[in-house]
Amino acid sequence: MNIDPHKHIKPELEELETFLKESISSDIELATEVSSYIVQSGGKRIRPTITILIARALNYQGNELTKLATAIELLHTATLIHDDVVDQSELRRGKISIHKKWNNAHGVLVGDFVYSKAFQLMASLKNKQIIQTLADSTNRISEGEVMQLNFLESKSIKEEDYFEIIGRKTAELFKACAHTAALIAEAEENLVKTSCEFAYALGIVFQLTDDLLDYYGDELRTGKKIGKDFLEGKITLPLIKAYDLANTDDLRLLKGAFETRDEGKLYEVINIISRSGAVKEVEKVTNEYSEKCLNLLDKFQDSIYKESLRAVVTNLKERSK
Repeated sequence: MNIDPHKHIKPELEELETFLKESISSDIELATEVSSYIVQSGGKRIRPTITILIARALNYQGNELTKLATAIELLHTATLIHDDVVDQSELRRGKISIHKKWNNAHGVLVGDFVYSKAFQLMASLKNKQIIQTLADSTNRISEGEVMQLNFLESKSIKEEDYFEIIGRKTAELFKACAHTAALIAEAEENLVKTSCEFAYALGIVFQLTDDLLDYYGDELRTGKKIGKDFLEGKITLPLIKAYDLANTDDLRLLKGAFETRDEGKLYEVINIISRSGAVKEVEKVTNEYSEKCLNLLDKFQDSIYKESLRAVVTNLKERSK
């Protein structure tokens, strides 16, 4: 049974939604309309949730937490908008993606607009180290996008390359959530370090489960088309493990289907990944990172927020099952 990790921060999350709506307001009506379309479409809000929970677990009592959490969610949203343009994705959060509803130019420019709104919020925070932290993370995320593009063109990727990419593209922003939350709470250096390590490992768990859901998820629940990564030519850990474990005939079919991105062979690919044992291998790695998260949480002082963070870890791991 899943525990609701949002239970003890509902007022903060309600304030976040209000702040998000206000933050993307613009004198240019079209900018507000297009950015609102994606920002107000929901999403898991996992990054601001982590930000709020860690700040509260570290006893933050100030009034800048919603502003920080909003800036982080806007950064995340901007990367999603740009990702969809690059990938030519049809859906985002169960809705038609911005570049499909409008066009590529709208996707790029509105992504830039949302980025700028995030940095305006950051600039208004008292602790200027937060700006540097989030600016550095944004740079690493962009580098991760370029790395992934490079590997898409080469059509080959090693496991260490995969972890480098997801470390930059996904885990980096999770880490930034924790780092900035610890900074705003003026936590001791050892707790800042622990917070960062916890959130980075959590980001890896999130991406590993997401990559499994690409093959085995429920489209209605995920808002994402099954096989999206495969059909876009993205080599993720389930495929890397299947390449290592599949028998000769299955491997030949797998590589052939991937090279042609043949949607008609997608379910055959899914079956090959399953019978190769790749899914269990990915779950094993996911469990290792989940355990690391839980062990790091033991270093936090006991609180309802620490238990909520524990629930985040457990729920994330379970969502691919």
